[in-house]
Amino acid sequence: MRPQPFNQHRSEGIRASRRVPRRVGFQPSLVAPILAIFALSLALHGCAGLGERVELASLPDGAPTAADILRDLAANDARITNFRGAGTFTLESPEFDAVKKFRGSIKFQRPADLYVQGNHRITNIPLFKLICVGPEFLMEFPGSRDQSFYQLEGEKLDDVPFSVSPSDIVREMFLPEAWGEIGRREARVIGFDSEKNIATLSIGPRSAPRRWIEVTRVNPEDPTWVVVRNVRFGEAGRIIAETRLGGYNAIGAAMFPTEIDAWFPTEATRMTFNMRNIRLNTELPPDTFDIRTRAVELQLADVRPGHEAGDLVPLTRSVH
Repeated sequence: MRPQPFNQHRSEGIRASRRVPRRVGFQPSLVAPILAIFALSLALHGCAGLGERVELASLPDGAPTAADILRDLAANDARITNFRGAGTFTLESPEFDAVKKFRGSIKFQRPADLYVQGNHRITNIPLFKLICVGPEFLMEFPGSRDQSFYQLEGEKLDDVPFSVSPSDIVREMFLPEAWGEIGRREARVIGFDSEKNIATLSIGPRSAPRRWIEVTRVNPEDPTWVVVRNVRFGEAGRIIAETRLGGYNAIGAAMFPTEIDAWFPTEATRMTFNMRNIRLNTELPPDTFDIRTRAVELQLADVRPGHEAGDLVPLTRSVH
């Protein structure tokens, strides 16, 4: 399938052909977040592009170079080592009878540590807590601790054939590429709308790009290129993930989006974040990402006999 021009990509109407098995006895209001994470992780697993080459017209005068764009993106990302924020987020999936909406908080630090807490929108009672450190993750349901579980690197849940961490999903939304490490031959500007000041950048081999991004300049006092749309391709140019970012605010020296809409068409699954009270490069409590201590406290893991305290074995390995 030949990739269409960037502004002609359409992900609406694509239905999922694969459904994630539900755990018997799970309460739908509690299991919704982890089912969505399963679906998104599976969607992101293995993204080698095989699209055909796109013939490009000449660019108009004033078009930026790929080097200019990547320089700004790399510099902005380098100003962010962690962040925390509050707000609302939604999950939409064929697995749910309705769109799930939560109030909550999110904390993230490089390279791949994530903490998310989702609360009931009215009572503000915590419904779930997710801790993810690299490929390990722990899902805690405070109201039903027997349904909580902990996952180690290299292991898979029964009937869920993937091994991608939920942090991969967060990286896709917030830090999709190491912009400063992209080679000169890997990135090229393939479109520029001078009236809207939007440039389109293709990343990866010319014949099979792995990603297209739309960027625009924000912050008139210090114009900086930022990503407003990010499309990740899979086989034959198939869209694996499409993320739209907006509401950029200058926080310190960095530009940070407050509105994020991530669509995963192969799973017909969408996540949206509307964040407020964002703080960058702040001091996070030292136990925020202490996933292994928490796993032991919840009796989801135990220290392997004869090993150091940090070497754990999960006591709950599967979802039934």
